[in-house]
Amino acid sequence: MKIILDTSVIVEIDRKNEVVIRLIKSLIDEDCHILVSTVTVSEILTGSYLTRDFKKSLSEAKRILGQFIWVELNAEIAEKTAQYMAYLISNGKHIEYPDVVIAATFKIMQADYLLTLNKAHFQLIPELKDKVYEPKEFASVK
Repeated sequence: MKIILDTSVIVEIDRKNEVVIRLIKSLIDEDCHILVSTVTVSEILTGSYLTRDFKKSLSEAKRILGQFIWVELNAEIAEKTAQYMAYLISNGKHIEYPDVVIAATFKIMQADYLLTLNKAHFQLIPELKDKVYEPKEFASVK
């Protein structure tokens, strides 16, 4: 099974959210492929650099992110991002650009599920509608 994590889930791991940590550990134990977009990596590292003790924060962020498969933004993901952005703009909907890249990464990598705390956001993209879960929901689905 392939699962992509949104930035919000990584933040919850860093905040020591036990529900999220247990879920991710169980997915790793089940040999799931857990993916993160390099856009997520960039967002998390930016947050680390903004902290007072950024060296410690950066080290912890890299430790957390190092558990997952990093998916780089490539031409195929860029084009799918553009398609999703055009759809959203044409329909008067708005999702932050990094989230659209994460959605495109999900689609191009043919992931099975996207875990996020911003479920409603990602469900604005019809192709993702039934594949988006919050961690607490997903624990009962898988």
